[in-house]
Amino acid sequence: MSDCIAQVGDKTLFGPSVIASGVEHSLKMTSGWVILVEPKSVYGGQLQSNSCAAIEINTAPKSNAKLAELIRTVGLTELPTTDLDPRIDRVLAQLDACFNAQTCLKPSHFSANTIAESLYLSPSRFLHLFTEQVGIAWRPYVLWRRLICSVVAIQQGNNLTQAAMLAGFADSAHLSRTFKRQFGITPTEALKTQSAIN
Repeated sequence: MSDCIAQVGDKTLFGPSVIASGVEHSLKMTSGWVILVEPKSVYGGQLQSNSCAAIEINTAPKSNAKLAELIRTVGLTELPTTDLDPRIDRVLAQLDACFNAQTCLKPSHFSANTIAESLYLSPSRFLHLFTEQVGIAWRPYVLWRRLICSVVAIQQGNNLTQAAMLAGFADSAHLSRTFKRQFGITPTEALKTQSAIN
């Protein structure tokens, strides 16, 4: 990633960089990783705005050791190693089953109230427990999973409307607005960029 150049305003960053959410920037690189960290997550809150760190990363790491090294380098704490509460683990497994690459269907019963009731918890206790255990609040987490689902659906040949419906968005405009708010570009712009690279 030595050829990675990030332009942030009048500042040019070379090599691996950490750029805060909502900061307009451009990125040029021929290969490497772009790791998006949800700003409302535990790790997102730890990131320093516009900091830059040098790190050597293999293009095909064989374990999570390189990710842990990257996290330490940019000033984040270690990945949590504690076991999840079995109730939260079950909820995540249910989400994984709904948002897998084959079906990619947003579950209709995944409101916080419905989940809390199924776990015999109050909604506020469920939301607190989920955030404590996963490191990100329930709504941003589910939105993130839905956006990933839409990207997978597009990569599998679905058009934007189909991808939006599969991921639980009202329509392609809703998906595009949400996508742009999260990533700074629309899915159409991302597809054009992807086509230009390939």
